[in-house]
Amino acid sequence: MIFRRITINDKYQVMYFFRECPDYFELTEGVQPDNCDEFFYDLPPNKTINEKYLFGAFKEDTLIGVVDLVADFPEKGEWIIGLLLIHPNARGMGLGRAMHNEIKKFVKNQGGKKLRIGVMEQNVDALVFWSKIGYKQTKITEPRKFGIKESKVVVMNYYF
Repeated sequence: MIFRRITINDKYQVMYFFRECPDYFELTEGVQPDNCDEFFYDLPPNKTINEKYLFGAFKEDTLIGVVDLVADFPEKGEWIIGLLLIHPNARGMGLGRAMHNEIKKFVKNQGGKKLRIGVMEQNVDALVFWSKIGYKQTKITEPRKFGIKESKVVVMNYYF
């Protein structure tokens, strides 16, 4: 696996990758994305694009996993993973754990102290994964709309 930063120059690969992951988008939003702009530009409140880091896992030249990471949200030292998604053909082979190890190294080198992720309650496989690698649930949000679905989000933290 090659793990590297993704830029807008990778937009077509990211869009192709998203189209190859219909199960995730159906589960979480109920609709398939028609673009990948949100991946590149969506930010939490009061954050700038300079605080957003996008990474991809590649097998040869093929994108098989993506990560969206934002620094110092909701507080300094805490980094939020907006998305960690693996291609259906690459799931269950340790890639998620390997990508998470790369994220941890990067965040630690940037001075981060903990990671945060929000997982939609219906994404049971993701909840199991994050728990297995050491994340602890800190809260569950009120239902919010994502795409055409409404979901509660399970917020989890990982401490270094």
